[in-house]
Amino acid sequence: MVLDIIVDRIARRDLVTVDEAASVAFAAKLMRDRDLGSLIVTGKGVPVGIVTERDMLKKVLADARDPGSTKVSEIMSSPGVSIEHDRPLSQAVDLMNRRRVRRMLVTENGKIVGVFTQRDILGLNRLCLYCGKEIGSILEGASEPYIQCECAARYHANCAKTIVHCADCSRTLVMNVVYPEPSDTMGG
Repeated sequence: MVLDIIVDRIARRDLVTVDEAASVAFAAKLMRDRDLGSLIVTGKGVPVGIVTERDMLKKVLADARDPGSTKVSEIMSSPGVSIEHDRPLSQAVDLMNRRRVRRMLVTENGKIVGVFTQRDILGLNRLCLYCGKEIGSILEGASEPYIQCECAARYHANCAKTIVHCADCSRTLVMNVVYPEPSDTMGG
């Protein structure tokens, strides 16, 4: 089961950091440029917390504070909610739910070494966009063949042969079409 894997298997260790003395405006631009929802905050080069787009929304924009003069250290979460790298994902999910966070810092011997999000967890299992059934875990290897469209939608191979075009973006999935028997359709 996917929740039995250890946290380290999904944690991103390529941390994008911002100094705690940087302005929120600088951090927001960095997040935009890197297409991220959070940054690891450092003090003297050592990770000390996390700042998220939600922090910026609630603690700067909603309070009409100036992002150019507000420091990241004033709005960051420190220490952030974290879990040791060798713990099972099920414990991390439980902690995320109880603490109501969308991102989890990963530590090794108390030092921040990675981060993962709810989206990373959801990405472990995928559903066929046609039949709605699970395709299988990316980490465990798919149990049956599937086709992934350029838009990242996935289909069981047999489902793709039935629908031919992606339901999300209309790109052609397969060239050979398999028409289902009338008894296999809703119209029967």
